[in-house]
Amino acid sequence: MANEATTIGQRLRQARLNKNLSLDELQQITKIQRRYLEAIENGDFDALPGTFYVRAFIRQYAQAVGQDGDRLVRVLEGKEELTPPPPPRPRPETVRGSRKALHVEEKPKNSWVRLLPVIFFSLIALAIIIVVAWQTIQDRNSEPLLVDPGSSSVVVDKPKESSSSETKASSSKTEESTKESSSAPEEKEMAVTMVNNTQAVANIKISDAKAPLRLDFQGQATGPCWVGVMVNDGYVYQYTLQANEAQSTTLPEGTTNATIVLGASANIAIKANDHDVLFTEAGMQALRKTINLEISYQ
Repeated sequence: MANEATTIGQRLRQARLNKNLSLDELQQITKIQRRYLEAIENGDFDALPGTFYVRAFIRQYAQAVGQDGDRLVRVLEGKEELTPPPPPRPRPETVRGSRKALHVEEKPKNSWVRLLPVIFFSLIALAIIIVVAWQTIQDRNSEPLLVDPGSSSVVVDKPKESSSSETKASSSKTEESTKESSSAPEEKEMAVTMVNNTQAVANIKISDAKAPLRLDFQGQATGPCWVGVMVNDGYVYQYTLQANEAQSTTLPEGTTNATIVLGASANIAIKANDHDVLFTEAGMQALRKTINLEISYQ
């Protein structure tokens, strides 16, 4: 176990160095404290909070540096052997010649490329100006120079008809606005539906949700629970929720699929936009659980 831990730590450290990442940068990416990252690289897994966090932190570390976290966990459990890493890629050859000379040679080409968008938008602006000017000239030519005096006499002689027509027009507008307001679609109520549920995985469908979708986590008195939220195979939220503690996070705009990973599933309650997300049943133990959310919006 000690040899596997040391080998796994060395593999992860080398992968981090290959990506030119410092421990502080890796801490920002994985949200794992630096002292735990150092313990993983040194193979000192006893310094981590528990067995579950050892596996979870190895997977997060491996994902951040491009390694297969599940395979490293199987190596830690003695189910597989760790093969030697692939040979490092050769360094790119240095281009001969001074940077100034290269800049001088490429400058004419880059200048033309930079001018193309300016020329394009200038032509569009000129075309718009021509169209507006032509339309203005047409509108002026179409206006009559003299007003028919007969039209004014009609208005003066029959004021009652004008008032009546205005009243009819106003009532017709009121009727149209009433029809539009009555035909407006009613707001739908969000629904949370359990598709299927097991000890390890729950698939839940959320329909007619208001955007953005907010997830609320409430710790139970039974103990702490580590919770992680993944979108597009990457963590957008990670936190160790203590007993009776409350936390929340909002999913990125337009998210249609999300995954919630729980360390001790019986020690937490979850809500989505103030709607209960029920994922435990009688007889289920407080074990690691994955909740897959399929989301559609109003």
